[in-house]
Amino acid sequence: MEDKIKYQSMQYDLHRLVVMAIFFGALIAAMGVLISLWAEYQNIGSAVFNRRSDLLGDYNNAKLAFVFNIALMTTGICIMLAMLGLYLLKQGFFSHYLSLIGGWVGMSVLLMGMFPVNYLDMHRLVSTSYLLGTVLMYFLCITDRFSQNSICKGPIFLLSILGFITASALVVQLDWSTLDFVPCEHPETSPCWVAITMWIQTNVVMLWCLSFAWTIRKIAIKNYRELSQRYLAGEQ
Repeated sequence: MEDKIKYQSMQYDLHRLVVMAIFFGALIAAMGVLISLWAEYQNIGSAVFNRRSDLLGDYNNAKLAFVFNIALMTTGICIMLAMLGLYLLKQGFFSHYLSLIGGWVGMSVLLMGMFPVNYLDMHRLVSTSYLLGTVLMYFLCITDRFSQNSICKGPIFLLSILGFITASALVVQLDWSTLDFVPCEHPETSPCWVAITMWIQTNVVMLWCLSFAWTIRKIAIKNYRELSQRYLAGEQ
């Protein structure tokens, strides 16, 4: 029983690593986006929502681009740490493949911060990698929902469906010959659907991460309490 307690303690520590890394990653990303967005809002008003979100990292035109890009790099590192913890937990098929896909997404986020739109060719490559990674992440979560022990229930499942729709819409709008989106013709007077979809996708990703972290936290607490109760009951 002592060995089980030690093992469970290690598992609980890994659960906490996953939860805290994802939570702080999402928080840092949200702060970076909000600060950069507010700075641009002071200049162009509500038109900022009709521009692609990755333009907040443009060093030539965005006032606080460095804040946005540093937030992306930090978030990418947090996601990779969380996925390492999830991989080490070895909770089965879903967590194994989610940790690999999540690591891919985290690396792409890190590289997007390192190579903003000023490094256009590299930015196109890593942003496409991020987009495809999120599509696979949502798809995996949706399909896992139909397994008996799925953690993709409630808010995570709904966010996965919404995220899959918005990410797929961006994939459809992507020009694969250039790995970029066709510029909006009149963004000042008409809605730019690429930009709007991208903003929705950005918010869905952050909400998905927070929901996932909360779910992992509940699982960790439940497992730890169950083992503690068995230990106190004298179970061998």
